[in-house]
Amino acid sequence: MKAEIIRVAMGKSNSYLIKAKDGFILVDAGMPGKTERVIKVLREYDAELNDIKLIIITHVHNDHVGSLYDIKRKSNASVLVHEKEKNILEKGYNKFPDGTMFFSRMISSLANNVFFSQDQFIPVEVDIIIKDEFDLLDYGVDGRILHTPGHTEGSVSIIIEEKFCLTGDTLFNMFPNSVYPPFANDEEKLIESWKKLRENNCIKYYPGHGKDFGLKKFDKTIEKHIKK
Repeated sequence: MKAEIIRVAMGKSNSYLIKAKDGFILVDAGMPGKTERVIKVLREYDAELNDIKLIIITHVHNDHVGSLYDIKRKSNASVLVHEKEKNILEKGYNKFPDGTMFFSRMISSLANNVFFSQDQFIPVEVDIIIKDEFDLLDYGVDGRILHTPGHTEGSVSIIIEEKFCLTGDTLFNMFPNSVYPPFANDEEKLIESWKKLRENNCIKYYPGHGKDFGLKKFDKTIEKHIKK
């Protein structure tokens, strides 16, 4: 069975449902108070929250884990996160990421110094901790999770059927001619993660912000940011 990737708008960010052989995998959990949006999409497939078997967190920021506590409690799904972000998820707070552009540096500074409480969320206990790669075959999907640091130290991306890539905030699609994220804590590591993703030759990318896009747009951004 080929996997189906379903975008779920969750406030400021995207979550994705991956339809697997038996049930679903949820990638990220959006802003707080958005559980009903997941329920609504699942109903279109005659499914419920308890059909979610695994929740993959691409990175621990409030706009990606805001509804995680509620979804996990109601679905009883296992939560997977990279080892670098386990303590953050279980603590319930993360620093706003650094800006990579003038406007985003201003936002980052304001968020961390004035609105520091905005990135607080309900702590969630982690069930599965990964380091480098994780195979999804046991969850009914021909796919794997890769460690792709840069946006945050423990950011991960998901490769499905060697064709599709769910990137979290490693790639954004908010600008017409670029998928470079406006926020990243380590831009050097980010570029290295891009190289790793590009080696997989995926044909479509599903970002944490914005609509899915093709390899052509990714390559155009790579040409601008990766020195040959």
